[in-house]
Amino acid sequence: MSDFLIELEALATSMRPNSEHVSREKMSGKICLLSLKFDSNNINVAKRLTTEGLDLSERVSFIQQVSKAVNSEVFEFSTCNRVLYVGFDIEPAKLASGISEVTELENIPFQTTIGSDAWRHLVKICSGLDSFMVGELQVMSQFRASINFHKENNLICTFNLAFFEHVISATRSIRKELGYTSSTESMLNLGTSSLEDILAQKGDAQCVVLGFGEMGRKAVEALQELGQSSIIVASRNPQESATRDTDLAEGCKMITYSDLEDNSYAADIVISTMRCESPAYTENNPLPITGEATVLDFSWPPSIEQNGISNGQNLLGMEHWIQVARNIDHSEYTTLMQKGDELIVNIQTRYMEALSNKNEGRFRAFIYGHMEELSATWESSLLAHEKEIPQLGAFAREIATWICQQNRSFYISELMEYVNNTNRNLNSDLLAEVSHDIETSIRKLTAVV
Repeated sequence: MSDFLIELEALATSMRPNSEHVSREKMSGKICLLSLKFDSNNINVAKRLTTEGLDLSERVSFIQQVSKAVNSEVFEFSTCNRVLYVGFDIEPAKLASGISEVTELENIPFQTTIGSDAWRHLVKICSGLDSFMVGELQVMSQFRASINFHKENNLICTFNLAFFEHVISATRSIRKELGYTSSTESMLNLGTSSLEDILAQKGDAQCVVLGFGEMGRKAVEALQELGQSSIIVASRNPQESATRDTDLAEGCKMITYSDLEDNSYAADIVISTMRCESPAYTENNPLPITGEATVLDFSWPPSIEQNGISNGQNLLGMEHWIQVARNIDHSEYTTLMQKGDELIVNIQTRYMEALSNKNEGRFRAFIYGHMEELSATWESSLLAHEKEIPQLGAFAREIATWICQQNRSFYISELMEYVNNTNRNLNSDLLAEVSHDIETSIRKLTAVV
């Protein structure tokens, strides 16, 4: 037989296929993440993508349809403000195409990440670092529930589920490092407390609520429970919005955003729950409200800029809620985000090193196991003398050790030289059989014939 170069990676391909998922080099091609945060520009698309509101069987059916369309396992996760899909062994474009096929939506504006970037993004989401209320615990609970849902309904295999368990493990580490051992106070509780403080001074107030989605309806409900009766609700389509909760709507004046801009209503309290990709009210397009209003912006991203309000008005926006929730100012928030990113990178590095070490350990176990199988055939060989049999197992382990100690590659002639020059006292016929079996098996393992 001619000499040839053996690549350790080629030997590793003889292990069970799942091993390649833990390869540092191959991770980028194995996992892709498509995510969409909801805003006013994509809300109609988002409604068709999210599984929020579907019953169990409908959600199972939807995910199965997507998986069938792309011929790959797919993990889906929906909350009130985002939806994301994770695909395995698939290109992002193919996953996006499959989702479009099932939902009958074209050109969905997904944010796309792959491999390690996808893992980091999921950790950032689950740890609460990507939430409006930084450090909130609810999203992690929702993510764990989604993992269990996919597991219980056989939507994703155990091996792929392990990827998400690593996300959860990293999330726990980050929350512990940042001191987030409990969730932040909910947005609703913070808003209600602020309203109570404001109304304790004002009594009956003129109130304007921007948006009548889930958060907008909660804002109206809180105002009504606090005894407020003069409430204007602005939305794109008041008639359609009112059908979401007719009882709440009957206690409000429902108008369009255009009506709001044309009439410049006076208000004491303005609550914005608008979904905006960028601020709706800015210096060039100020909030059309008169009076010394307190403006509570619960939108994320923010819907109102500081220079988008009039003199005498007070904006309680992102910086305020972050500071109230975690008692930190905006500069501390920026520092926190940087620290969070550094922690994620460090955890990912340790994670990948652990995967590499695990893969190397499995490779060693594979080689040692293979050589042990060969030694069993030598021990039963007619060429083996009785006094030689006890040596053959140890000799096989020595050969396995030599292979595992090589740096990435070796020539078959080098391995044969090591085998044939052994110091063990073996007869020449048996040694020839061992040498032949070793070379033949290595060629088969690397698919070289």
